Amino acid sequence: MILINYEVKSSSVHGAGFFTKQNIMQGELIAKASPKLELEIKPSIFKKLEEKEKQEILYWGYFDEDKRRYCVDFDNTKFINHSKDGNITQEHGHHSMYLIAKRDIKVGEELTQNYLEFESKEDFEKRGIKY
Repeated sequence: MILINYEVKSSSVHGAGFFTKQNIMQGELIAKASPKLELEIKPSIFKKLEEKEKQEILYWGYFDEDKRRYCVDFDNTKFINHSKDGNITQEHGHHSMYLIAKRDIKVGEELTQNYLEFESKEDFEKRGIKY
């Protein structure tokens, strides 16, 4: 569930991006998990999916090692692009998504996160993401 005012628009990082429409203070909560907007898929179910379905899940989602599930969010957090020096981060101590600002962020900035917080370098290579 997204807790800030935002818009999705063209990104210089990759395709579409997630941009803030408000100033955000360091440590401020940006988005948190919502069971109604998340899908978790057991590996046994994932194996039975058609190849196109698997590709869609792997493009928009990721495999969560802790949960041992494939995860896909159905809100617009999926437009948060990767950056080694992302301006948002997963707050420690929360098992599910709980994204906070790493620093003060100004209106109009694109929100980015280091995907290595929840994906492996191997996952990056499969998806063609540079890290």
